[in-house]
Amino acid sequence: MESDLRLEWSWSPELTDTQRYAVRVWTQGQPYQEIWTVDESLSVQETIDSFSVAVGRYFWQVAIVNINVDGEFESMGSAWSEQFELQRVRRRSIPTRDYADMSAAARYFHDLRLNATDTIDAVHRFIHSSSLTDEQLSYRADYSDAIDLMFNYAQGHSDEQPFLQCDGRSTAMLTILSELGIESRLVFLYRPTPGWLSQHTVLEIFNPDTQRWQVHDLGSPDFYYVEAESMERVSAERILFGSLDNLLGCPIVGGPCTVKDMQKKHEYFSALRYGYTFEIWVNPDRFEVSTRFEGQQSQNLAEFIGDGYPERVKIRMGKWRG
Repeated sequence: MESDLRLEWSWSPELTDTQRYAVRVWTQGQPYQEIWTVDESLSVQETIDSFSVAVGRYFWQVAIVNINVDGEFESMGSAWSEQFELQRVRRRSIPTRDYADMSAAARYFHDLRLNATDTIDAVHRFIHSSSLTDEQLSYRADYSDAIDLMFNYAQGHSDEQPFLQCDGRSTAMLTILSELGIESRLVFLYRPTPGWLSQHTVLEIFNPDTQRWQVHDLGSPDFYYVEAESMERVSAERILFGSLDNLLGCPIVGGPCTVKDMQKKHEYFSALRYGYTFEIWVNPDRFEVSTRFEGQQSQNLAEFIGDGYPERVKIRMGKWRG
């Protein structure tokens, strides 16, 4: 295959004038579509689009069919080929760092040979158990020195654990995942409280297995969010603009997913920005953007984010698109 949209095969002997290749394409839970062709390749972009499934696995097979003088099916000219698989993705993985250039921690997780979902959780648990949530000390911008401290502690080579708060823990996890070719981004959260603009940092990770963004909260306690019915992990956008009534928080150390865990942090999802940008996403039902905060020198949200220059801040309001 040249891509996930063009199928190629070879067959010997060549087709006769009364034979065609029959190609079946389908996805889970939907009946196959069959296309006849005399070529040994076929574009299936329109076929795949017709299933209206944005991401997921697709399957295909090819066989030879005999046709009559009217071009209609007469009999099978061969058995069906083995079943082949395609994976339709929303986003491709970022490059993995060369193994020799990886940190000791990243090499450790690489060598576990886990799938992306399990790797993400394993890295989160590693940071949870190998760092202390206390007043944050000074580390490198990517927290690589803190990661080395955590790894030495986890391996029993040292008793020293780094002191990290939510942003340090989130950045350390981002650094390890980027070495492993898993994309993530810091999400800065804001909520109005009497006199103060409260802030929190979480990490949003693009899981290549599910092709979806999922939030990991590395504060204290550590958990991720799921939809109560499907138990699917959710994105920051979903939490910001969607209903909170059917969300649960799941402890990264294991145990039941509960409303109580979710409620410990959900109020922070009133406004957010992705990384160090000047674009803010606001839920107007949770955050009044004109509010000024005494604890932030009586600045409003745009003035605070723009460091006194609100004109460079873009505020976006929206709703959950599903």
